[in-house]
Amino acid sequence: MQKKIVSLVLLIALLFVLGGCEGTKNTNPTTTSADTAAKAELIVGSAPGPASYPLAYMAQDNANLVVKPWKTYDQLLAMITAKQVNLSSTPITNAIIAYNKGFNVKLVNVSVWGMLYVISSDASIKDLSALKGKEIAVTGQGGIHDLVFRHLLIQQGINPDTDLRITYLDLPESSAKLISGEISYALLNEPNSSMAILNAKKSGKQLYRAIDLAQVWQKLPGQESNRIPQAGYIMMADAGITDEEVTEFVASFETAAKWINEHPVDAGPLVEKQNEFMKATAVTESLKFARLQPEMAADCRDEVEAFFNELTKTAPAQALGGKLPDAEFYFQK
Repeated sequence: MQKKIVSLVLLIALLFVLGGCEGTKNTNPTTTSADTAAKAELIVGSAPGPASYPLAYMAQDNANLVVKPWKTYDQLLAMITAKQVNLSSTPITNAIIAYNKGFNVKLVNVSVWGMLYVISSDASIKDLSALKGKEIAVTGQGGIHDLVFRHLLIQQGINPDTDLRITYLDLPESSAKLISGEISYALLNEPNSSMAILNAKKSGKQLYRAIDLAQVWQKLPGQESNRIPQAGYIMMADAGITDEEVTEFVASFETAAKWINEHPVDAGPLVEKQNEFMKATAVTESLKFARLQPEMAADCRDEVEAFFNELTKTAPAQALGGKLPDAEFYFQK
């Protein structure tokens, strides 16, 4: 009898312990390091420039965001071909060329608009006609800088091949020659134009932001309210990313861009920490001129198409891979 009582007591105790364990089960588990590791990485290609600024903010709280830098179009194509990235920043022209070459890419957003400036050591330069007979450095023959600049010259009756001298240099070389005085004019984007002006000032020289091509563009007939869609993000549709993940990225990117624009002083060091080639002071200064205004590609499709319909009046067809993209080029939520 005594053995039965002892057995019963032990059974009750065991049930109590098991019940207590079940009763204290955490119904709101926190995310563990294992959970984070299990979540797939989002690999984003990034070229230096304002389109990449928000990534520095996003990466602070997202260990799964991997930024993979690239500098040349060939590097970008190699990453797309090897499916090394899920998304990437790129000039819009590069996105169109890749699409027309048969790559399964879609334009997700336009991140920056019309940040092209004629930087000059001559304070008297106020319009494109003043560049007649002058030499100007331009980056990327056949690229977006060159195509826009040539189009605007032609529309003002200026022959870009005979009325002035265009010398093709990369952005760092253009900036260096401006500062040294080897050239007096260069077409620069951001943050390169801000960096050149700041570095010249350190050397005791003065450079001027002489002409804003975005303003010149809006003087073209029919383009009065249109912007220059300069750079944005593409998704690689066959690189393991879902539409939901793209939508989440876009929402986070827009939040980050808002913070970057509202906190330029804090944004500078944050961006430099991610990319040492983009100096904090230049990044901070560039935000006055970068036009970091991300919009979903599907929402601004009409504006993008209006721009390229105008540009292709003078740009050779092969500059965009032979044709303008169809509706499938634009990512839809």
